[in-house]
Amino acid sequence: MEKRELGKTGLQVTPLGFGTAQIGFLDVPQPDCDRLLNGLLDAGMNVVDTAACYGGAEEKIGKAISHRREEYVLVSKCGHHVDEDDPPDWSPDIVRKSAERSLKRLKTDFVDVMLIHSCGVEDLKNDALVRELVRCKEGGLVRSVGYSGDNESAQFALEMGVFECFETSLSVFDQQVLDTTLPKAAAEGLGVFLKRPIANGCWRNMEGYGGGYENYVRPYVERFKAMNFTPQSIGFEGSWTDLALRFSAFQPGVSTAPIGGKNLEHLYEDIEIVRKGPLPDEVVKAIRGIWRQHDDGSWKGQT
Repeated sequence: MEKRELGKTGLQVTPLGFGTAQIGFLDVPQPDCDRLLNGLLDAGMNVVDTAACYGGAEEKIGKAISHRREEYVLVSKCGHHVDEDDPPDWSPDIVRKSAERSLKRLKTDFVDVMLIHSCGVEDLKNDALVRELVRCKEGGLVRSVGYSGDNESAQFALEMGVFECFETSLSVFDQQVLDTTLPKAAAEGLGVFLKRPIANGCWRNMEGYGGGYENYVRPYVERFKAMNFTPQSIGFEGSWTDLALRFSAFQPGVSTAPIGGKNLEHLYEDIEIVRKGPLPDEVVKAIRGIWRQHDDGSWKGQT
């Protein structure tokens, strides 16, 4: 895959990355994780996106690919109370403890990017919280610092002028960022990671996924039904995944779009989709037009 600059960090990233929430939260055995992560590196993908609160994801990554550390850009997130004896959410102490714990679990000396994970405006106003993350950078635990979030919190974070990277939700069914924070992040040279770039596959039948997952995806399912179109109805002959992934990954200002999964063959298909490049301009315009027709301002970014 091609490589893009990750803002001003000096790092180069592939347009498609791997998000590890599924291997952390689901019962994916270590041998399967080994095959999955090594297979993606072998295929040329070089972004691994994880978080302290993604169950056992960090430990699985460390066991699977720490011996190939120079081959990938490692992103993690901090701020949540995870273990029973952890300090409170969004405290300076949890930032420090989380960063140090991540290094042990990931079996590495540093994390390329550490993001504060979706806290609100009031927490971001706590100078000590952000200062501790910066101290982690100064101490060599992390190379670059950033914020992961959406809506008003994301706008506030960008105004702070502290962060080098930004992670936010963007998809066919989550487009408000295209008119708000993404242009600002791009103008200021931030590295941009995407969350939910294919809107959790909300066009699929959600029966059998479990109530928790169905509720998680419900806002996107509702938007999918309201927007009421198909790829073919806007002149695109590819699949929903083809349409959704290329729409997100090739928006101006986007550095990389991590996508989850536990099936290596399906992820290989996603890599081939991204290798096709951007969607035709008329298809992008059609998707943007349908969004504008239906969003009354209440369709906020999904955290």
